[in-house]
Amino acid sequence: MQNLSLQEQYAKSVRTEVSDCVYNIYHQVKAQEKEAINELMQYVQANSDQMEKDITACAGKVKSATEAAEKASKHISESVKRFCTVRTIGDLLYYAAPVAVMIDVLLRLFDFI
Repeated sequence: MQNLSLQEQYAKSVRTEVSDCVYNIYHQVKAQEKEAINELMQYVQANSDQMEKDITACAGKVKSATEAAEKASKHISESVKRFCTVRTIGDLLYYAAPVAVMIDVLLRLFDFI
């Protein structure tokens, strides 16, 4: 009977120790998990902040490039419009002179051959 009582007492003490060990291990793992998640969140936050800065910088560059392209397009449009409008005989001679020179050069070249 006393032997049975000692076995029960030993079983209870083993059960208590195992329960305490499992409890301690669980809380240690939980604390480590929380720390790992916090480190991961800091890493993600730092990377997302850097990506946000990069995207903002890229958007600024695209905006300035778009503005420059619009200005260039407007300037080219004005140049073409000015080139296409012949208002006086002076404008006609100004634009026709290079064509006349090319025709003259071609005629002399064919005459030479």
